[in-house]
Amino acid sequence: MTALARARPWLLWVAGGVLVLALPLQYSGGYAINIMINTLMWIVFALSFDLSAGHVGTVSLGHPAFFGIGAYLTALLGPRLGLGYLGNTLLSASLMALLALVAGVAFFRVREVSFAIGTLGAVIIAQLIANNAYDLTGGPLCVKGIARPEFAIPFTDVTLKVIHPLQYYYLLVPLVVFTIVLYKAMTSSRIGRAFIAVREDEVRASAVGIRPLRYKLLAFVVGGGIIGALGSFQAQYVTVVCPSEIALSYTLNLLIIVFVGGAGSLRGVLLGSVIFSVLPRLLEQGGALSIPPAYQQVAYGLILILVVLFMPDGIDGQIRRMTDKWHRSREVEVGEDV
Repeated sequence: MTALARARPWLLWVAGGVLVLALPLQYSGGYAINIMINTLMWIVFALSFDLSAGHVGTVSLGHPAFFGIGAYLTALLGPRLGLGYLGNTLLSASLMALLALVAGVAFFRVREVSFAIGTLGAVIIAQLIANNAYDLTGGPLCVKGIARPEFAIPFTDVTLKVIHPLQYYYLLVPLVVFTIVLYKAMTSSRIGRAFIAVREDEVRASAVGIRPLRYKLLAFVVGGGIIGALGSFQAQYVTVVCPSEIALSYTLNLLIIVFVGGAGSLRGVLLGSVIFSVLPRLLEQGGALSIPPAYQQVAYGLILILVVLFMPDGIDGQIRRMTDKWHRSREVEVGEDV
């Protein structure tokens, strides 16, 4: 392998990082930057979900609960504890990781369809509580007036208050980078190999000394903690938290992003997140592919069904096959020249 081939992945990551940092500077309007923020949020959400769904093989439909409860924790406990942005984020992440641990111990006693139904029931219960616990959550009236993040500039008396969408964009970037690095570190190490063993066959994994429950819990807890941190960001970004933050529509979107992009693949999840952040804008009234809002979820469902039937390994699988075919053709051409 040449030096250029070894350096190519790093060059691609550097180019991607430069693009992420520079792209929002090309837009002065808030609409385009809000779309970019939405894209980054889905990247974090989907990678956290894929740790369980794509690598361990446990499809949890309850991840939106971590997002919504994490947002409510920031809205309700943040002002009482006097926490800033980082404190709120760490609080939501820690408590959601703990909740994921407790829930995982209970839910991983059942398997496959029963596990998915159990986690789906947890989301429904959480949303019912958010809707009806008026004294705590305000019910449909929501929790309003959440303080925006503030940062004291070192060695000065100046405090920077985050208001503009561009500021929120760069505030979210560190969480995205942390999620990608953690995802890559876990899935490309010994832990990732254990994940795959558990996903393929739990009995054989147990026979070689791998404890399936331990690795299922690890993926579930890490994913829950990251999504809790994302929920905290959401609360401080929109400054309002409603029961809709614990929505079943998030589950459908996650399934589409992960399985259309390619479950268990970093590149596939990134592609799926970008595509399905831009696609809703194209489906909006007046967009290039305008579809009435009532039918958009139907369109997403049809896309998911078609992909599962005809492209089960997603877009990333198609890219891998095309790349392998190109490499084989190149090897044949080189062999003929020799």
